[in-house]
Amino acid sequence: MSHTLHPDFPAWFVAGQEVTTRGKRTFVPPAIVEVKPVFEWDPDKVNLKQITYWEHVGTHMDAPSHFSEGSTVDEIPVEDLVLPLAVVDISERAANDPLARLTLEDIKKWESKHGEIPQRAMLALNSGWAKHVATPQYKSLDENGKHRQPGFHPEVAQFLMEERNVLALGVDTFSFDNQHSKNSDVHYLWMGDNRWGVENLNNLDDVPAVGATVVVGQPSIKGGSGGPNRVMALV
Repeated sequence: MSHTLHPDFPAWFVAGQEVTTRGKRTFVPPAIVEVKPVFEWDPDKVNLKQITYWEHVGTHMDAPSHFSEGSTVDEIPVEDLVLPLAVVDISERAANDPLARLTLEDIKKWESKHGEIPQRAMLALNSGWAKHVATPQYKSLDENGKHRQPGFHPEVAQFLMEERNVLALGVDTFSFDNQHSKNSDVHYLWMGDNRWGVENLNNLDDVPAVGATVVVGQPSIKGGSGGPNRVMALV
């Protein structure tokens, strides 16, 4: 369920193009991933590479500490990385609205068909965005150059925390939030409750709405706020 990470994979920023953060700090981002040889087959007869990447690029985890003072990636229990998978599909609506959001009404319709969301699940939003990853539609920039992508309504995050025992969110776009959540509302709600999620998922069309198990291969890097994942669904 992962995309292959490479230097041209879509990201919030573009290498070499100056960025100003919400805190008004300006910086020039490097490449999102760099793979440099240290030893090479010719002449060393062994390959060893140095890999440098941003934590929050490609198919990757947002650990609680990304938007809170919660757990870092190495502090998430390994048993919490193998979870029942529930997938809610809003791709038909998202095809006509790049700012579509998963709503409580969508959750009610899903549960009326599939039953209550499993305990300790990952709830993944399938917006159909993964198939656009190699095209400009993945960013769907507006007239101000701002990204547009489907996401979660904050009410859904609140419901999943308070009424359902969901441990993780998943989405096939850049973010759980979109322009309707101008203050990263879903991120602050969800991670503020010491929960985590995975963004830029792939192949959600290939897994059932319920019944699969998701396995998130997250490197245990001390102090990390996230990082690229190898995500699998066991069907």
